[in-house]
Amino acid sequence: MSSHVKSQGGDVLRAVTRRFAALDDAQAAHIRLAAALRETIDAGDLRPGDPLPGDAALSDATGLARGTVRQAVGTLRGEGRVQTRQGARTTVLTRPRLQPFSELLSFSAWARTIDAVPSARVVELARGAAGHTAADALHLARGASAWSLLRVRLLDGEPTLVERATYPETIGALLVDAELEHGSVYEALAEHGVIVASGHHRISAVGADRQTALLLNVKAGTPLLRQERTVYASDGTPIEHSDDLWRGDAIVLDAANSAQGSLLSRRAPDGA
Repeated sequence: MSSHVKSQGGDVLRAVTRRFAALDDAQAAHIRLAAALRETIDAGDLRPGDPLPGDAALSDATGLARGTVRQAVGTLRGEGRVQTRQGARTTVLTRPRLQPFSELLSFSAWARTIDAVPSARVVELARGAAGHTAADALHLARGASAWSLLRVRLLDGEPTLVERATYPETIGALLVDAELEHGSVYEALAEHGVIVASGHHRISAVGADRQTALLLNVKAGTPLLRQERTVYASDGTPIEHSDDLWRGDAIVLDAANSAQGSLLSRRAPDGA
């Protein structure tokens, strides 16, 4: 147990109880307790690695049944904020970085919004025949010439993403002399008057193949978040198709919708 919790465990429990009592009791009790615990973590009263107050202590302090307490803790576990290991206390996790879908940001621009240092390692930038999937996405003839870019993207020096992007020949040629290890593809294209305006994303989960595992310093088969992306210029022309593989422990992709409308849809995987 950290010295922080040893010396301030009682203060943490009082902070949770105070926040719980201040919330609107029209909400279900487990939702209010989850919110109080979340606020306590966000305020820094509970830090990564610190244990949550135990179920019995939370039950006694709030007057809630232990089942309700466990439901609230389960909510935080589902959000990736805490973890529970067999025979050990529930502890606070380092919060994953969020990348919102509300705006289309380059990796470099997004990294700067979370106060992280973006960089890259270019494995290959080469001209050749476009693959079938990329050719279809970019409205190219099968076998048409295109540029392919393989990069490892890093946050604060840690491999986070393997990016496999394909560009139409005229677009890719603009990247040949671009600074791609510390710069952004989108910023480089903007310097040539090519402005990224919109994108279509498809999210799935896959296991790391051998090459990707080596590039990300993970074991083969490690679960990764796959983001297939087609990006369009302001005139609607597709200018990039990318198949990105993210380390699942490094990022959370965030989206919002409403009862009035949504840009999100749910569908069964191909072949299901």
